[in-house]
Amino acid sequence: MLRAIGHILIATVMLPGLAAAAQSVTLPAWVCTHPDAIFVSGFEAGEIAVPHSPSNGSGGAYPGNITRVVNVPGLGNQTYYLYLPSDYTPARPWPAILVLHGAGGPGTSDFYAQQVRSDWSSIAAAQEFVVISTVGTNASGGWSPGNDIPIMSAQLDDAAANYNIDADRIYLWGFSAGAHLAHALGLNNTDYFAAYGVSAGSLTQYACSDDGSFQPTCNALLGGAPRKIPVDIHLGNSDPLYTTYGAGNDPTRFQNNGWVLNQNLYYTLFSGGHAYTVPQLGQIWGNLCRAAAIP
Repeated sequence: MLRAIGHILIATVMLPGLAAAAQSVTLPAWVCTHPDAIFVSGFEAGEIAVPHSPSNGSGGAYPGNITRVVNVPGLGNQTYYLYLPSDYTPARPWPAILVLHGAGGPGTSDFYAQQVRSDWSSIAAAQEFVVISTVGTNASGGWSPGNDIPIMSAQLDDAAANYNIDADRIYLWGFSAGAHLAHALGLNNTDYFAAYGVSAGSLTQYACSDDGSFQPTCNALLGGAPRKIPVDIHLGNSDPLYTTYGAGNDPTRFQNNGWVLNQNLYYTLFSGGHAYTVPQLGQIWGNLCRAAAIP
């Protein structure tokens, strides 16, 4: 179930193709680089059982960059983009990450959806996971959650039906406007996403407020989360979100509500502005990839 975001939407969007999950599990480190391994440390000695919830989807084209179109009731045909590593096989379930682009201006959403897919693809190729990139529908090049959440849900369902996705290991990441939305989407769907990351994002730009100017408050959102979903925050020290808009307070907001730094909360304040780099995406994946969410 992909839940809507409280202060904007009230509808609930179901994802029948993938099981809901609500319990955090930390997987052994080798799953990040050897997701298909059976025995890594020897003949069964010291091995940890790795949970999987395969969607058992098949029939989708692979490998490489794939474009798919899904018809969403009331919203028509909607395009999204995938990357499947060269050794993808439907014989086993694969982790997947949903990536949300930033708002680059009118007419840019499709371009930036493909750009973030490209930026994630080298990491996905090396560490063996599927990239799913959706396209924001807002005229500014960003997001209109009333439309975009049902579209994402339909696209995730389509991916699960056509590829063997591990429902225990579905991740989320966003940049800029996509990061603001990722905070809200991840925290309202801790039963669905195993973990999420944000680059150049802020809780109070969209997900919650401190002053009651809109609901929910950040303490209500974080304190009410059914699961302390692992979160990675990457923020530049010259980004206006940090220098002016208080995003540097987000780690404290999480910690005040039970998250633990370097356990399920990762914070990197880097030298730079409102941007991300591909090496940073690799760091984010490294912090999130051991998280699983199981029923």
